[in-house]
Amino acid sequence: MKTPLFDYPSYMYKVEDWDFKKKGLLKRLEKQKFVRTELQEFETDRGTNNKAYVPYLAELLRTELSLFCEEAEVSCGMTDAWCIKYHKGDQQTVHNHRSFGFSGVLYVEYDPKVHAPTTFVAPWNDPRTDRTLLSYPPMVEEGFLFIVPSYTLHYVPYNTSRKQRVVVSFDLLPQAQP
Repeated sequence: MKTPLFDYPSYMYKVEDWDFKKKGLLKRLEKQKFVRTELQEFETDRGTNNKAYVPYLAELLRTELSLFCEEAEVSCGMTDAWCIKYHKGDQQTVHNHRSFGFSGVLYVEYDPKVHAPTTFVAPWNDPRTDRTLLSYPPMVEEGFLFIVPSYTLHYVPYNTSRKQRVVVSFDLLPQAQP
């Protein structure tokens, strides 16, 4: 009899009223300074100090983050957010965010016909083949929000399209219960 020892939590939500919310978010992201360094093959505002859209993002995702907290049985607060733009040929290497908490990715400008979703690396190999297990959120579209434990290794494959791929990522840290 199969008896699972571990559960690997991941959560996916479609953001309510996405078309309207997307316009407001993009308007705020237009004001951001995006940089590309020698160590990254994408543009991001992560290293900048003026991310005034973070409170707006937390409010924009309030319904979905409430659902997440209820399902995950945790109380979390958004501590940081950043936007990443992938142009043709851009990609992001394998990384994680920290050893605790949760991290999310919101697909802002994303065409499933030409873009690949974030690829996640399982924390263990396949016991039958010893191969690294890879997975990604199913049927991703613009306005989808995907949340995983922050320690989850993940990467973004090369953008092979001329169409820009834009995501907003963020960290959620558990808050102490009284």
